[in-house]
Amino acid sequence: MKKFLLLIAMIATAALSGCGGSSETQTSNELTIAVGDMFADGFFEEAARRFEEKHDGRYTVTFVTVGDARSYSQIMNTALMSGRGEDIIFASRLTWQRLADAGRLVDMNNKIDFPPGEFYQSILDAYLYNGGRYVVPLIFNIETFRLNSDVAFETNPNRFTIEDVITLAHAYPHLEIFHSPMGMSATTFAYRIFELYFDEFIDLPNRTANVDNEKFINLLESIQPIADRMMVTSWTTPPIIIETILHNIVMNVEGIEDYTGFNVMTNSRGEGLANARNHMAINANSQNQELAARFIQFLLSYEMQTSPEIWATPVNRNAAETNSRAMLESQRALGFMPEGVDFETNLAVFNSLADRLSVAGTSDPFIGDFVRDEMTRFFDGEVTAEQAAQNLQARLTTYLNE
Repeated sequence: MKKFLLLIAMIATAALSGCGGSSETQTSNELTIAVGDMFADGFFEEAARRFEEKHDGRYTVTFVTVGDARSYSQIMNTALMSGRGEDIIFASRLTWQRLADAGRLVDMNNKIDFPPGEFYQSILDAYLYNGGRYVVPLIFNIETFRLNSDVAFETNPNRFTIEDVITLAHAYPHLEIFHSPMGMSATTFAYRIFELYFDEFIDLPNRTANVDNEKFINLLESIQPIADRMMVTSWTTPPIIIETILHNIVMNVEGIEDYTGFNVMTNSRGEGLANARNHMAINANSQNQELAARFIQFLLSYEMQTSPEIWATPVNRNAAETNSRAMLESQRALGFMPEGVDFETNLAVFNSLADRLSVAGTSDPFIGDFVRDEMTRFFDGEVTAEQAAQNLQARLTTYLNE
């Protein structure tokens, strides 16, 4: 039976050496997985149960809850850098690129199989780092938008950039810009653009920042004139851009049934942001690396990715189609979906959008906090764009060289 252990957030680092994942105590038939208290997903519990059953109980999967959402990153980074930690790491909130540079994570390129055509490969490959596959996401969402039908705008169907948003904002000064159920502010929008151009602003392998320049300053200054129009506060107000999240092929939070006309925000290369979740990594100090890889492969399998417990779009393309067909049929049975929904068209549109998601946003909580903090100070009028760029450059340079 699976075991759940709790590590107090303020536990001394030395005590971590006693966890099931430490090199001193790990046995070949016990697989340990480190998670934070944000981990509350029946998918993993079900995967552990099935995995144990498939191997006739020869292996035990143990989840170790480390600290809380705020302390998880610090505790796990310290443990891994000290040569400790569990076999599999829930890496969504870790500075995993730094851990990879330090040799603390396993490159899974030759340990996990991705047969051609079976996965949303662009999303998986967005998380390649220096050619290595140190994290593997399991699920994703697509942040999409469609333009107000009253807005006349010709754009490249495969590219919609910040420049397009600015052009529309100036062409329709009487309209607010976004209607987003996830919330939109000047800082949120600016940070999203920052992530789309992340590799131009920050060079993680060489630990250098490049934000004290015209590109970053122009990013802030171009958004400033429209900052107070970023989000519609009423559902009845027609904005320029109607944004929604596609959780799967046939349903999303607004209940849109026809996906034609949807698009994704991109950088100038036509690349969208891979909004992936549940990133799995393997501890390089683990004595169970092969077993850990086998379990992650099982999490990616058609069997597990079609599990009812999965809550977003699986990275397994075949599973995504199966899940969505099942969702469509269940909605029709409840009378929520009309018979005329063109599933094949929706599937094609969804897949074309997903295939353009090839930029991974940083999971480094410190970089994210630094950037959003200086952006907010600028939009609140506390600093100029030049000062924000200088301040951020100094903070990032100090952090990257620690």
